[in-house]
Order: sequence, then C-alpha cells, then structure tokens
Amino acid sequence: GVLYLLEHEEEYVFTLPSAYARSILTIPWVELGGKVNISCARTGYSATVTFHTKPFYGGKVHRVTAEVKHNPTNTIVCKAQGEWNGTLEFTYSNGETKVIDTNKLPVIRKKIRPIAKQGPLESR
Repeated sequence: GVLYLLEHEEEYVFTLPSAYARSILTIPWVELGGKVNISCARTGYSATVTFHTKPFYGGKVHRVTAEVKHNPTNTIVCKAQGEWNGTLEFTYSNGETKVIDTNKLPVIRKKIRPIAKQGPLESR
C-alpha cells in the first residue's frame, strides 16, 4: 500500500500483515500475524512492525513489537511494544518513553475523493 501525507509531502510505502481465522468451530475471531515494513524515501525513515500470533497455550492476543530506523545513519530511533488495539509503549534512543492507549485516541474520518475522480484501481 501507499499512504500520502499531503500536509507533510511524504509518501509511505507499506506491506500488510497476514490475517488468520481462529476458533472457527466456536466463537470465530481474526488474528493478525507477520511482519510489516513501512518506508518513506523522503525522510529516510523505515519501520518494521511484527504482529505476534497467540501461542496455542497461554500468551496474549494482538501483541506487536516495532523498530523505527533512520536509514542514512543506520540508527534505531525508537522501539515499541504492546497491543495494536490497546496500550503501546515507545522507547526512544535518548531514553525517553511514552505510553499511548489507542482506545483513547480520537477517531478521524478519512477523506476520499469523489468516486468519479478516483482511478480504476482505487477503492473506497
């Protein structure tokens, strides 16, 4: 996928995680798993986000770890861990930490072009 941040003139290219159907004989649910790569050529930053699948016994669901890297200097600037749909803890290279609860973030509606102005491969 490609995400354009027009106000910053940045273009992010990213892959998507795999989705796994779980508990299809009882109460079904979907779990994300695998690695996602995100990169921005303009800024020189990239990130790797790993979606960890729940072990057969024990463990947590929706767990992620991530690492943000400044490619020109080969420096890891931030690491993150937590749950993609819950609390995430970010640790920066300067030792600072920040915790974000994704459930408390505001919902921002996406802006899309009118269908008549979309290309043949675009999707709402």
